[in-house]
This record gives sequence, structure tokens and C-alpha cells, in this order.
Amino acid sequence: MVEQAAEAVVLAAARGAFLPGDRLVEAEIARDLGISRVPVREALRLLESQGIVVSTPYKGMRLMQVTNRGVAELTRVRAALEALAVKEIAAAGGGEQRLAAARRAAAVYQQSLLDGDQAATVAADVALHGEICRASGNAVLHALWLGLARQLAVIWSLGQGVRPGPAIVAEHHELLDCLARADAAGALAALERHLAWHEAFDFEGAIAARRSQRR
Repeated sequence: MVEQAAEAVVLAAARGAFLPGDRLVEAEIARDLGISRVPVREALRLLESQGIVVSTPYKGMRLMQVTNRGVAELTRVRAALEALAVKEIAAAGGGEQRLAAARRAAAVYQQSLLDGDQAATVAADVALHGEICRASGNAVLHALWLGLARQLAVIWSLGQGVRPGPAIVAEHHELLDCLARADAAGALAALERHLAWHEAFDFEGAIAARRSQRR
């Protein structure tokens, strides 16, 4: 139940119900989920350990702050992990069997776009890239990536709708196709193109725009 509550908070952020810096009220979350406050309290502590939630004296729990600099730093780390995953998948010979779970996640992503479900789209995107790291066979690499996954979900939710969905779907397929045929160079180039949007996007501006829409 603690894990489910933690995931519910992240999905709420992915939907835009919470914005970076918003206060997270334990009692309200428990009421919305229909559960007691105890698992919610533990979930918030878990998310705090993962960098998703920040506890400030006299101000309570708040969703992580997002800055352009912070996103750039996180993206560099994430890109390094996925680049290593790409190299290890290619070195192992690629193959569709190794990428089956990633293909399924890509299909879920495409369907969630058609359904207009922002939270599901973000979750599928996180799942897709997580499965690529899992496919590397490197348990340490995958564990490190999972440690960043929920932060990435919060960040990616801010960029939903900025890029054409079909273009992102095409990038996913290009990356997976290169990995399937063990084309490390092609996959690395595809990954770099896929991540390039982070560099030009103003995350702080996106947060400010969403806050103004609430008023």
C-alpha cells in the first residue's frame, strides 16, 4: 500500500495535479486515495528518500523543485546510463527477444497518446526507457536508473504536448530497431536525438505558465 500511495503521488504529478514546489498534504492525499494516513506518511518518506519530495521545517512536504540547471544535470546522468545500456545490449547481440518488454512499453506509449492520457503516457515513457536499461543485463545500471525514474516522471510531465507525439513514437521505434540489430552507433545517435529536446526546453517557464493557468 505504501508503494501504491507513492506511485499515486507521482502519477498525480504526471497529470499536472501537483506542480514542482506544491505542498503535499498527507490528509488530503489519504482522503483522495481512500486509505489511512499511515501509508501515505510512509509513502511521502519513501519519495523524500528518492528526491521526489522535499521536507522543509514549518512548511511540510513539497514536490521537488525543478530548475533548468537541475534538469540538465539529471539528463546528463540519465543519458550516460542509457548510453551504457545501449552498448551492453549491442555487445550481447541485440535481438527482439531481449527487447520484448521495451517493445510492449512502446506500444502502450503509442496507445496512451491516442487516448490522451497524460499520466499513462509519462508512465509508459518511463517504463520504456527502464526496460532498455533492464535489457542491458546489468543489474547495477538498472537499479541506478530506477533511482532516477520518478524524478524523470515529474520532469517529463512538464514537457507533454511540446513535441509531436508521432515524432516521439518514431524515435522510440528507431532506437529499438537499432538495438534489435545490435547497431550500437545507430542506437547511440538515435538516443542522442531523442534526448535533445531537454536542452532547448524551458522547464522553469513551463511551471510558471501552468501556475498562471490555475489562477
